[in-house]
Amino acid sequence: MPSTVYKGDLAEVSFAPETGVSINANTDANMTITTVAGNDFTTITFSAQSNAVLFKPSFTVGSGAYNNDPTITHASDTAIRVGMTVTSSGAGVPASSTVASITSATEFELSSSTTSGSVSGATLTFLSNALRYPKNMLVGSQVKWTDTASTVDANDTAGVFTIVENDGRTLKISPAMKTATATVLSAAAIDLHILPYKTPPFDTSMNEAKTGGIAEESVLTDQFLGITNALTVPETKVDLKRFHVVGLGRDTSVQVPGKMITEGGSFEVAMHSARWLKYCLGGEVVHPVANPEASHFTTLDGATKAGQSFITLTDDHGNLAANHYVLIVDTTYVPVTTTHDVDTTTLRWDGSFTTSAFDSALRSEVRRVIGMDGTKVYLDEPLLFPHADNMAVQFIDFNDAPNTNPPTVSSTGVVADAQTHLLFNHTHQPSFSLEVSQRRRDVDTDDGAVDGTATDSKELTRVFRGCKVTDFTLTTDNDAALRLAVNFNAALCYTDTARLEGSTSRYASHRMFNDIANTDVKRFQSGIGPKTQKPFMFYNGTINIAGVQAAQVLNFNLTGQTGMQAFHTIGGQSSINTGTEQVPFGGSRNTTLMVEGQTSYEMTMEIGVDDPLFYHKMRSATEFSTTGEGNTNNQIRINFEKNTTTGTTERMMLIIDDYYIIEAPLQIPEDKGMVKSTLKIMPKTIKVIARNTIVKY
Repeated sequence: MPSTVYKGDLAEVSFAPETGVSINANTDANMTITTVAGNDFTTITFSAQSNAVLFKPSFTVGSGAYNNDPTITHASDTAIRVGMTVTSSGAGVPASSTVASITSATEFELSSSTTSGSVSGATLTFLSNALRYPKNMLVGSQVKWTDTASTVDANDTAGVFTIVENDGRTLKISPAMKTATATVLSAAAIDLHILPYKTPPFDTSMNEAKTGGIAEESVLTDQFLGITNALTVPETKVDLKRFHVVGLGRDTSVQVPGKMITEGGSFEVAMHSARWLKYCLGGEVVHPVANPEASHFTTLDGATKAGQSFITLTDDHGNLAANHYVLIVDTTYVPVTTTHDVDTTTLRWDGSFTTSAFDSALRSEVRRVIGMDGTKVYLDEPLLFPHADNMAVQFIDFNDAPNTNPPTVSSTGVVADAQTHLLFNHTHQPSFSLEVSQRRRDVDTDDGAVDGTATDSKELTRVFRGCKVTDFTLTTDNDAALRLAVNFNAALCYTDTARLEGSTSRYASHRMFNDIANTDVKRFQSGIGPKTQKPFMFYNGTINIAGVQAAQVLNFNLTGQTGMQAFHTIGGQSSINTGTEQVPFGGSRNTTLMVEGQTSYEMTMEIGVDDPLFYHKMRSATEFSTTGEGNTNNQIRINFEKNTTTGTTERMMLIIDDYYIIEAPLQIPEDKGMVKSTLKIMPKTIKVIARNTIVKY
């Protein structure tokens, strides 16, 4: 008998950074705009798609037969979906005909009757025109138009629209566009940009859902969350407004649902890498390793902009594909601090741990490839910086060592070709999507189980979109691993509602060690490579304060506030709530914006006192600054390095340049034991250097 309850040991969680998508009206797919009078939304319909990365590619089915009738029979095939465009090698199928309904695996009804009499043995070609996103996964994401040909109304190119529905080959955006109805957008000058916030990366292996079929919809939320000790998902709450009416007694007379809030998410990880500090701080650059051989090295074909979610290469030499990585080797130094005037000439980070006093770094970035259309490369996260034309680009592929210099790790923990990251506070914090699935049985959603049987997982899958960190705490003591506790909020939550539609799951959730990290290469790609899963322990760490190694540190806590604020806006969009919507009310009641505010950091450190130095520094209000005095000994450096006999290892170092010690109490202990002092330190900002096998945070 199957289990009748959901169990925690059958829950899965994974995540991915969010990224945007740009669709060109000529090279990717034609777009038709339709606005019905009286509606406050516009429907965009894709057709004639020629991009098999963003859209499902065409396919053929043999043995097609028809005779002046909408009914068409064919060889058995389960990939046909309602709405697909149909053409035939035989005569008689009208132009722009689509699949109206599916009768069986060998028969469907066309949107119009065939002509030219009886035809048999025809090869049928099906073009899906379906964007590779699950139904209503994009609800709440925002879009912008660009058009250098002035086909789209100027008011539309100046505005921002919200997606209120997406279903394969159609998008509905609100408010309604001013561009004329039925305008076919097929010019190369017209682009539709789905903005990054609240938009998870698309999955090139996704298929359209088929009612009653196996789960085939997904997004690329396949990254390892971490060695998670505890997790609280940001549950949705309805802000109910209650009204007492004069003359109708003492009880509540009217209740009206208001905004929907998805907040309160948190998790704690034992840190085996510094990955999550990127999402806490926002800024990241990397230091390139030695150049790979020529066929895995190329240049940018055109300059890129900050926030761009794709790049174009001069040549990929046939050696780049989805799940590989591109590293843009930039030659421009950028500031990595805003707390003082920056010296980009001499105080430069050279990619090492020995250079700890620096103001600037090369703006080299690495991104995961989620799909390729020729030499156009779609990225898993927007670029943080602009890059000039012809900038060098390296390929990294875990399946192609040593040609692409992927990180490897030996049995003793020595890392070759390690990726070194520099993390720092930035004006922008990356958003992420968190996928959480819970099931009653230890079976996959795509097994095609019959609803309610012993092999049915009865899975509940949710994807929390538009997540951003609100605050964090980094801590360790002499009895534990280095731990990071993160609090975050989400903008909205997508839910697989296929059970309400009378079928099994639509969404094929990711199972970390069953499918997305079930090989060594996949484990490296997801961020939990073999022999890297052990966390940094207290005995791996050293702490230097103002040039003095603090030998008697009992514990420390570093907390950070990001100043994140969520806003619900009067956006003008509305949606009929059917009860089966993956995002209720078209996302109109959910958070629209999540904006970074002022940051603040605070550190406490309990030490066994063997010198009155810190007390004297506190009482004299000494400012510790590497810029004011130009003394690198003023830094706080917290260094963790995993043990090995010799060679390069996984390592992480936190650097605090400017700070005050505002408390250093020296009380006489009641137990007459060791005198301890809890230092309270107020930093301006922090930087982190990290070295490991995770190519892309």
